[in-house]
Amino acid sequence: MSENMEHPEMEDGMEEDVIVFEGEDGEEYSFQVEDYFFYQGEEYAVLSEITKEEDEDSDRLECIVCRIDTSVDENGEEIEEFVNIEDPELAEKLIEIANTRISEENEEE
Repeated sequence: MSENMEHPEMEDGMEEDVIVFEGEDGEEYSFQVEDYFFYQGEEYAVLSEITKEEDEDSDRLECIVCRIDTSVDENGEEIEEFVNIEDPELAEKLIEIANTRISEENEEE
């Protein structure tokens, strides 16, 4: 999957991070970044898919966790690549961390 970054404005003036992945089938899939966090020196992002038909009755947020690899292109621009987690044990730990962080944020609201 390849990704493109978009930054639509939120109502309060802050930028909302939206990632658009292009699948192998050529379809585009949009994800909103729910959270960023570090674990063992690596940066990760919690992404939720943006669908046209949101399930308003569900309190559950379906998310994925990706590692963020950064590099610099030939123009000196920073590039972020969102990488799937291949190690099942690491993926389980990252999902646990993400769930805890999201639960804590919901309690604060």
